[in-house]
Amino acid sequence: MFTNYIKVAWRNLLRSKWAGAINIFGLAIGITAALLLFVVIQFEYSYDKFQSHYHEVYRIVTQDEYPDGFDYNPGVPNPVPDAIAADNLPFEKIVPVKSAYNTQINLYPEDNKAAIPDKFEIDHVFYTTPDYVELFDTDFVSGNAADLAEPNKVFLTKETAEKLFGDWKGVENKNIEFSSGLKLTVAGVLEDMPMNSNMRCEILVSYQTVRSNPEIFDFDFDSWGSLGSDNQLYVKIAENTREETAQNALDAFTAKNFKNRGTSEKQLLLQAFKDIHFDSIYGPLSGGMIRVSTINTLIVIGLFILIMASINFVNLSTSKAIGKGKEIGVRKVMGSSKMQIIYQSFGETFLSVLIAATVGVLAATMLLPFLSLIADVPEKMNFFQPVILGFLGLLILILTLLSGFYPALVISRFKPIHALKSRFQKNRIGGVSVRKALVVIQFAIAQILMISTVIAIRQMNMVQEADLGFSQESIYFVEVPFDSPTEHRIDAFKQKLLTNSNVVSISLGSDVPASDNNSLFNFYFDGVNEDVPFPAFAKFGDENYFDTYGIEFLAGGPYQASDTIKEVVINETMAKRLLVENPEDAIGKQFRLGIMDEWATVTGVIKDFTVNSLRDEIRQLVIAPKKDFYHVVGIKLNEATSLKTIAQIEEEYNQIYPEQIYHGNFLDESIQQFYESEQKLALVFKIFACISILISCIGLYGLVSFMISQKVKEIGIRKVLGASVAQITMMLTKDYFFMVFLSFFIAVPIAYFMMEKWLESFAFKIPISVSLFVLVMISSLVITGMTVGSKAIRSALANPVDSLSDE
Repeated sequence: MFTNYIKVAWRNLLRSKWAGAINIFGLAIGITAALLLFVVIQFEYSYDKFQSHYHEVYRIVTQDEYPDGFDYNPGVPNPVPDAIAADNLPFEKIVPVKSAYNTQINLYPEDNKAAIPDKFEIDHVFYTTPDYVELFDTDFVSGNAADLAEPNKVFLTKETAEKLFGDWKGVENKNIEFSSGLKLTVAGVLEDMPMNSNMRCEILVSYQTVRSNPEIFDFDFDSWGSLGSDNQLYVKIAENTREETAQNALDAFTAKNFKNRGTSEKQLLLQAFKDIHFDSIYGPLSGGMIRVSTINTLIVIGLFILIMASINFVNLSTSKAIGKGKEIGVRKVMGSSKMQIIYQSFGETFLSVLIAATVGVLAATMLLPFLSLIADVPEKMNFFQPVILGFLGLLILILTLLSGFYPALVISRFKPIHALKSRFQKNRIGGVSVRKALVVIQFAIAQILMISTVIAIRQMNMVQEADLGFSQESIYFVEVPFDSPTEHRIDAFKQKLLTNSNVVSISLGSDVPASDNNSLFNFYFDGVNEDVPFPAFAKFGDENYFDTYGIEFLAGGPYQASDTIKEVVINETMAKRLLVENPEDAIGKQFRLGIMDEWATVTGVIKDFTVNSLRDEIRQLVIAPKKDFYHVVGIKLNEATSLKTIAQIEEEYNQIYPEQIYHGNFLDESIQQFYESEQKLALVFKIFACISILISCIGLYGLVSFMISQKVKEIGIRKVLGASVAQITMMLTKDYFFMVFLSFFIAVPIAYFMMEKWLESFAFKIPISVSLFVLVMISSLVITGMTVGSKAIRSALANPVDSLSDE
């Protein structure tokens, strides 16, 4: 019986090729979009779920509460891991993980240590203890975790070993050297770690290495005031101990060790490992991070597109019912039951969905390599995974039921006498009001995505065009290694670059004006030896820092040339928070960072500029000279700069730092990387807004086709009685413009709520204006006019003789 239903469905599909093609095309678009979005969502939710202790591991993070707000750090102060172990807190495992990013490895020829080495860059290096493998699944190809208890021992992943030595086999006991001078012995090889992990690293080094090389790491294990995001701590709560109990013990530990330390109220908090990937406050150790709101947005978009595609199918299928009237009438006269008619209708729906799914899978497979353009997923992914295939099967089932129920219900209600004579009332072909309501829903969804797209584009345009308070134009910066006390290569590099006619000015500093780097210090002000009750964000740069980056002074000027902190410059936010009402009044005041022994003089107050990204509020900032911290060379280039100039800069670098890998970038390109995830989400909105408009137009065209087919004789009579083409066109289209207006008022509050939540992640954001909504409404009316008007005008121009003679 089922085979018969499919055969008949196939014949009906071939009989009405145009309508069937439109149905399948609309469904295929929806299925393709849903599959691609599901791949992204499934990948993001799969992060670290392969870990055996996924639900049992916690990270200890640090929260500092100041009188005017909070500061969050995923790391812990240096002594915390040892102190927790000594206090016997209720943790079964205590695993410190110190991370390093973009670490350079040098391999020298065995017989010539003075030669220029082969240079390699490693994304993530973890320093940890043997207990690391007790918390995080680590597969050893050779060696064992016991070597992580020995100093200067290192494990390489297969991929890293092949990168360094050409083959991962036989690399045990070979030596590698970090550019810092740290020499390590390879103790073994690890399997490559999955991409969907926030504990992904290429190299594991024993934690004891940090303890044994204090001159290289400059890491004080007794400094309770030292806190960095690269020094993290992971724990497993003792068996039969509740999370609340462990947190209470951690609170007692915090009160004991941090009371009267610094100006903040510090709290150590347990963060579930399963929450790290979705946490935008603390962020992951490595791997990717995605906001839950972004995941929810992708889910909503996917549902929207599927609902729209299903609505299209319903509208077009009920429209086709007119042509199937005689077939249904004959079937009923010949004894077919109502359920058999329903089964037949579902058979046609299933066949259409199955064909659309096949087309969708093919399209999704071809588009999969481009998925990384809109999401942080690997460029190569296996589409045919059990979970994805399971989703596809469920999708086919749901779409068949969702799209087939209403058409089957409508067709099964046909009366044989009316069906055989093709005399249908509107309510017998499925209420027109129902189909119009479905189109209203379609256009509401389309307008939600259109509004979201316009807001996202405007916000990203604002970000790109915003005045950050410093110059981005023609600024090129190069990262250099820190000079040792006996070396001054950075000065030699600067002097070499100044001989280039395309170089306008150069500044040496710890950082460019806007980056993800933050250095916080306690500080003292106006000669009072008492901590100010909030931290100072600090950047260090030479006397040319302000001129090179185009930073504007409100009062005073830059400090004199110095290798140490004798004078400082503060920003206007710092001045206001120090209750200095007039910037001029801050000039000459005494200022001392916690790392300083002597007081320094404030020489100037600068206009606020964006220190991090536009997601963050302006920070209270101090800039001071301190040569020990300089490792960024900022180069202002003139307008005649070409790629040749950049090549010359790299050549000079390689001559002075032959053992180092070159890192150079334009400042504006570096700043744009802050907003990569938002740019990708904006692109998602653009793509799916276009898809929604396309699907809406298909649905609208199907509905107007049905409506006009019901009014053929009416149109003919009106033309005979003298109605103009314009009058007939208006009669046929006015209802649809009303539907667009109605859908607009449904879409506005939903879109406003969605995008207001999205904009909350930005400290600086565009206002959502009325003009934006008006623009979308006008666009919707134009799209509707083009879609409906083309069909209506063609019908209004038809010969009334043909219309009236058709029985």
